[in-house]
Order: sequence, then C-alpha cells, then structure tokens
Amino acid sequence: MYYFNPYAAALFILSVYFLFLGAFIFLSRRKIWTNFVCSLPYYCCAMWIFGYAMLYSSKDPGSLLWPKFVYSGVIFIGPTFYHSTVVLLGLKRQKKLVRAAYFTGLVFLAQVLFTNTLIVGLKKHAWGYHTLVSPAFHIPFLLFFIITYGGALKNLFDKYRKKGFRQEQPLEFTRIRYLFLQYLMGALGGLNYFTDWGFEFYPFVGYILVTIGITLVAYAILKHRLLDIPVVITRTGIFIAVYTIVLGIPFVITGWSKNWLVKECGINWWILPLGLMAAFATIGPFIYIYLDRKAEKRLLREQNRYREILKQAARESARIHNLRKLLNLIVYTVTKTVRISYSGLYLFDEHEVRFNLKALRNIKKKQPTFIDKDSPLAAWLKDYKEPLVREEVKRRAEEGQDSVFVKIEKEMRALNATVAVPSFLEDKLLYILVLGDKRSGGIYASEDLNVFSLLASQTALAIENASLYENMEDKVKSRTKELMETQKQLIQAEKLATVGTLAGGVAHEINNPLAAILTNAQMMLSTVENKDDKESLEMIEEAAKRCRSIVQKLMVYSRKPMAGREVSKLDLKKALDNVNAFLGYQLSQENIKVNVNFQGSGPFLVDGSQNEIEQVITNLFLNSKDAIKNIARAGEINVSVSKGPGSVIIKVSDTGCGISKEYVSKIFDPFFTTKDVGKGTGLGLSICQSIIEEHKGTITIESGSKQGATFIITLPASL
Repeated sequence: MYYFNPYAAALFILSVYFLFLGAFIFLSRRKIWTNFVCSLPYYCCAMWIFGYAMLYSSKDPGSLLWPKFVYSGVIFIGPTFYHSTVVLLGLKRQKKLVRAAYFTGLVFLAQVLFTNTLIVGLKKHAWGYHTLVSPAFHIPFLLFFIITYGGALKNLFDKYRKKGFRQEQPLEFTRIRYLFLQYLMGALGGLNYFTDWGFEFYPFVGYILVTIGITLVAYAILKHRLLDIPVVITRTGIFIAVYTIVLGIPFVITGWSKNWLVKECGINWWILPLGLMAAFATIGPFIYIYLDRKAEKRLLREQNRYREILKQAARESARIHNLRKLLNLIVYTVTKTVRISYSGLYLFDEHEVRFNLKALRNIKKKQPTFIDKDSPLAAWLKDYKEPLVREEVKRRAEEGQDSVFVKIEKEMRALNATVAVPSFLEDKLLYILVLGDKRSGGIYASEDLNVFSLLASQTALAIENASLYENMEDKVKSRTKELMETQKQLIQAEKLATVGTLAGGVAHEINNPLAAILTNAQMMLSTVENKDDKESLEMIEEAAKRCRSIVQKLMVYSRKPMAGREVSKLDLKKALDNVNAFLGYQLSQENIKVNVNFQGSGPFLVDGSQNEIEQVITNLFLNSKDAIKNIARAGEINVSVSKGPGSVIIKVSDTGCGISKEYVSKIFDPFFTTKDVGKGTGLGLSICQSIIEEHKGTITIESGSKQGATFIITLPASL
C-alpha cells in the first residue's frame, strides 16, 4: 500500500528531471555513441531517486523490491560516470578498465538481485522506510564506488593539469575544470550511505547535492558555449539555498509537529504544512531575485567596468571623421580595456570586394592582409550575425556537426583569431573584428560577446560616416585638382587665342610694311657705296628679316587645326631619318652625336602631317644642341621610339644644361625662353605643343638643373 508522503513528492519530481536530462543528452546533436554513454549516469540516478520515492511512499514495504531497484541504479553510477569521462576525453587506452568496471558492477548486481547479503532489510525513519545494508558486504561495494567514481575525477584532473592545455584550448580548459568541480559535488551524494548504515541522517541533502552537480554536468555537456558557468553556478547555488530554506522550514515544522497535527486535524493534517509551503514558495522568488542581482553585480563587476568604457568609446567614435584614426581607436580601446593579447579589424572594401586589414594591435605573427568576401567565416558571420569563438568552432568541427566548421576553424587559426565579431550596418557586413586570447588566460563569457557586439553595432554608423566623409574629401580634392587643371588649360587656351588673334592681325599690319622696308633696304644696298651707310642698311635688312621670321612663326602658331590640312599615315622612323639627314651634318660639326633606338618591332605608324611632326623633332634637336653647347663642347642626343597601349612614344634626351624645376611648368608658354636675349623667340616649344595636341597627343618634359632634359611625346598609334 502507498500513501502521499511530502518527503517523496520532491523525489518523484527529481527522478523525472533526471530522466528528462538523460533523454535530452541522448537526443542532442552529437555522435550517437557519445550521447548514449553520457546519458547513462542520468538514468542510473533516476532509478536511484525514483526507487527511494516509492519506498518512502510505502506504508508497509514488506519485500525488498524497491531497495533492490534502488541499488540496481546506484551500482552503475560510478562505472557510467567513469565511462563518460573516457568517451568525452578520448581515452582509448582505458577501454579495458571500463569493461572491468561494468563487469564488476554486474557481479554486485547479481549479489543484490539474488541474495540478501548486501541489503539486509529496511528501517523506519521520520521521512519513511530506508534501505539497511550489511557493513561487511557494503564496504567492498563502497571501495568499488570510490574507485570508479574516483577514476572519473582523476581523468578530469589529469586533463586539467596537462601542460599547455590552458593556453592552447582555454575554452576546453574551463569546461574540464567545471566538469571536475561538478563531479566532485555529485560525489557528496554518497552521504546517503550513512542512512544505509542505520544512522538518522536525512538523505535529502545528498539528493540536492547530486542534483546540483548533475545539472551542471548536463549544462557543460549540452551548452554550445560553455561560457556562463560561473553565473550558472552562482544562480543555481542561490536558488537551492533559498528554496532549501524556504521550503525546508515547512518540512522541519511538519517533522516536529506531525503527531500533534494528526491528533488535532485527523486525516486532513497535511493542509497546514501545504499552506505553509505555498506561503513560503510565494516569497521565495522575491528573495531569490534580490540575492541574484546582488551576486551577479559582484560576479560581473569586471565585465560591467569595461562595458561602460566601451560604450563611452562607441559614443565618442561618432565625433571622429578620420577613418584610420577611428579604426585604430576601436582596436586600441578593445585591446587595452579587455586586456586582450592582440586584435585586428578587417574593413569591407567596395572596390576590391573583400575585407582588408585596416587596423591592428600587438599582432606579432604573420597576419593575413584580407578576408575574402565569400570565405566560410565571412559567409557564416553574415548569415548568423553573431560572434564566433574558435574553441566552440573547433569542438563543432570535431563532432562533425557541419563540415563548414572545419573550414571556419582553419580560417580562424590562420587569422590568429580566438573570437571573430561581425559589425553590421542594417544587413551589410561592414567589418570583422578578430580578437586574440585574454592576457589573464580566462575565457570569453557571453557577456563579453554581448559587449563586443554592442560596440560593433554602435561603431558601424560612425565608420560609415567617416568613410563617406573621407570619400567626400577625396572627391573634393579630385574636383579641386580637376578645376585647377581646367583653369590652367583655360588660361593656356586664352593665351593661345590671344596670340592667334594677334598673329592674324600681324599678318596684315606688320607683314606689308616689313616687305616694303626689306625691299627698299635691299635696293639701296645695291646702289650705296659709302661703307657706313652700307653697314646701316645691312643692319636694317637683318632686323627686317628677323621680324619676318617672327611673323612667319606666329602665322604657323595661329593656323587652323589639322581638320583643314592633309592627314595621312606616317612612319616615325622615316620622319626621324629625314630630320637626321637634314641636321646630321650640322650636329656632327658641333661634336654632337645622335643615337636613335627603336624598341620593339615596327613599323611605328601614326596619323598626321609628316611635315609638322618633322618640324617638332627638328625643334627639339636644335634646342638640345643649344643646351649641350651651353655647358660643353660635345654631347649626345638620345632618341628612343617604343609602343605603348594604343600609342607610340618618342623620347628625346640630351646631356645639356637642363631646365630648373621652377621653369619646367612654364616651358611651353608662348614667348617664354631660357636662352639669351636675341637667341630665341620663346615660340618653338609652344608651336611643338600646339602641333602635338592637334595630333591628339601629349608632350611633357622631365628635367633638372644641369641634369639634361627629356621630352616625351605620346601619339595615338595608327589603326
């Protein structure tokens, strides 16, 4: 016969709880064998607690059915815990010991089921009937339990103390540490054996300790991020402490006054204890919330400290318009505040369509300079929009949850990243922040990741604004440069137009008087015999000829574009040969050697006027001759002709005096000359530039004082 026993009610709930944990672990997304092994301890604990719940609810058990059921579960608690550590830690060499533990357990099970040597009877306590064992036969079982359960603890402790384990796998290190502490707490459930030996020891303490330990073990096994265990332990401890006191008071009162309640209330004696339970259960949550807030505030004090600093940094970032300065501030603040070994920031580049390394701090290893837009890491961060912890990725990769985690783990290892934090502006992945290990050796808690995510989201807009501001500055500089260049061209065009207009007028206003002066001077020269008069007339004739030459050059300078002249395909080799034939003798007499080098295979064809191109080359040769003779008796003119993309390039270099940097920008201006007075009109290079531009080409100069000069002509190649 069974009855309602308040002491047994909690055990029924705990047994269902353990069954649920076991089933949940077995059905979680892991390897089936690992799931099965890790779920076995929970089933054994469920049998143990459920058996005692039924035993406590029995009015007169009579047989030893439920004690045997209890010990059928208790016997295998040690072996199953030991087996689970062997599987979780991959200790293949201990498989024989696992088999030996199970075999020994089967021997004890046979002793329990088929004999009464271990369990000898039952003893009535205030909370109900409890198992009574024979000390002589129970001691070997206790040794067996200590060896198997102790073996599980030793495996965890050895892994925990392994050299370099903490540095190489900080997350796994923390996982093992808490598993060890939780298994140790679960071992305190052995206090129930005092009751088995006949002592008046209330076993509910053992049940509670086992429940706490086993719950945290389950959490450690199942939780994808084993990061919040300190918080969980604290909260669980507060919860158990509060409700043990709050709900324990009615149990204690009931135990002391049960006989009086039965006498006074009869069959309804349980109503008063139940009412007390309800009252205390009502105030329990308020006490728990108060204590939880106090404990969490103390526990997360460090995280709260740097969270406020990072929030302040995020607010300040909105005021910074220099992108490089802003990115450096982010990595500096995170590294110094959270005390991280190193960090780097990869910003998305719209032009290169990838994430480029833009800021880094304390990175000593070789760091990749970019992350591909379609890399597994970038794709995962874009899809899931949450930080990634490398240890977690590694665990998932080893468990074979998804092949993509193998690639992500490899990529994070190459990036020296312990954590990768994405930053989004709406749905656009703006940057990826990679972080190294904490200098303290601690792990990244969920609160850490939440703070990093908050910083990333708050700085995203600031980075976007800084990028836009920087782009605007670049555009303003570019437009300003274009405007200055346009202004320069307009000024030059205005000069050319003015000179052209002047030249047109000169043709009519000066040319005719000059012709009259020159004709009369030549006629008078043929008749004058006086030596002084003849010299004066010769000077007039020479000056008139010089004026005529200037007028002719002005006319050439001001003539119409090529559209009105004959255009044909011309070979630059032929043009250079003609100029050499025309000037070769004169230059050789001046001890100037001309070297012509054609780079690549010919022909070097352009569209244009051969006479005008030859005029340009002739002018450059003569200028080079004057520059050489200005500093030496001999020199060289080097000409190279090559092909570029859709163009032909002519370079004319000399070993002359060169042109000062201050004059280079003016060298193509009309009437500007560096020659002595009377030796140059300042129109030669202006005419050359005009001709080349009419041919849709460019002419530039590279020179320095006493370094010679190089004129570079680029003309469109003939199609």
